[in-house]
Amino acid sequence: MKKLIFVLIAALGVSCTSYAQMTDKELKKATKAAQKVVKEAKDEMERDDVADKRGAKRLIDKAMKDPLLQDWDQTWYQAAVIYEYFFNDEDIKYNNGKSDTVTMYNYLLDWFKYALKADSLQMIPNEKGKVNYEARKNLIPRVHRNLSTLVNAGIFYFNHRSDFATAYKLFDQYYQMAQSEPFAELMADDQTWKLYREQWAYFPTLCAMSLGNWEDCLKYAEIAKNDSTYGPDATELICESYANLGDTVNWIKSLKEGMMKYPTRDYYYAKLLNYYNNKNDMAALENFVKEMIEIDPEKHYNYFVLGFISQSNKNYDEAIKQYKICVEKKPEFADAYFNLGLCIVNQALDFMDSKSNLDYRSSAFKKAQEEEKNYYREALPYFEKLREIEPSSVKKWGIGLQQCYSKLNMAKQLDEIEARMKEAGLL
Repeated sequence: MKKLIFVLIAALGVSCTSYAQMTDKELKKATKAAQKVVKEAKDEMERDDVADKRGAKRLIDKAMKDPLLQDWDQTWYQAAVIYEYFFNDEDIKYNNGKSDTVTMYNYLLDWFKYALKADSLQMIPNEKGKVNYEARKNLIPRVHRNLSTLVNAGIFYFNHRSDFATAYKLFDQYYQMAQSEPFAELMADDQTWKLYREQWAYFPTLCAMSLGNWEDCLKYAEIAKNDSTYGPDATELICESYANLGDTVNWIKSLKEGMMKYPTRDYYYAKLLNYYNNKNDMAALENFVKEMIEIDPEKHYNYFVLGFISQSNKNYDEAIKQYKICVEKKPEFADAYFNLGLCIVNQALDFMDSKSNLDYRSSAFKKAQEEEKNYYREALPYFEKLREIEPSSVKKWGIGLQQCYSKLNMAKQLDEIEARMKEAGLL
């Protein structure tokens, strides 16, 4: 053992330049000497004593740094075997609550890396055109059985370290390895992959979002969007990704697709509404919503949007019509009641503006004031319904009720409302 360690240290002390100056005979001799260290590591690993296994790890760690051993498949094959053992040892400690979690996952990553390195070297045809399936037969299946541990590792770094960059790399490595050539046949029958491929893709999506890496966020959100659990949130993150990437065409497209797929989620409507509103392109929004009504005539929000468009154009009669349809479809939709009351109050204001030429002392003006009250009588139930639905939202219904009670000379109700508004800091 000591002699072999001495040989390894001596070999590592020889620079690449020195190797280049050797004759073929000298180089061959040095290579054989270096390879003996890997073989000794293998022998040490096969012994039962833990100290021998630690010795095997020290040997292989130094062997992997030797330029003469970089392209020898057995260097990496034995490294994979050794690091697999140390991962499993830490895994047992982990289950007993005694493991260093970071060390355990580092062993896992090194094990996978060395196994893939051994496999890639063995897949290079020799002078006879043949390849070596030793790693593909012995190492790759064991890596495959532990592949989903990368997901556990990613969750650890995400939840316990808030290290989103490392978590993303681990999740990403799981998907990269699962879809790589060495695992093709194994993954074809992998039930875990079939069951969780879409669900687990949401994890790197969240990591990428947290890091502001919108390309990566989009990459995995496209996989996760079909998952029954995380699909709705992943679809929204697709929209957010396009928005942050400045891709307006695909942003609008993804919003519309999301609205079609998840008609009960108002996220898409709100985004589109803001977009068209900011562009002052109500015609485009109106056409789109009318198309949506043909597809889903029961969705209340379609009518709310049409009401909003008409209200924006001061077409209050049409707006009221659409808002009434909206609350028929969803009786507890508070915003529609607010806008209904507001539209009718605006009609009252417009009505009195049309009478501004009248002498306020005339009977015609007094008649107009009585007619004005009809508007507030009509508006009142909508503000009261809003209060019933959202009793704590004084700011939303307070002013509307105050106006109605004032115009209708409902002094007791007016005092109560103004007291509530004072409590809320609105008066």
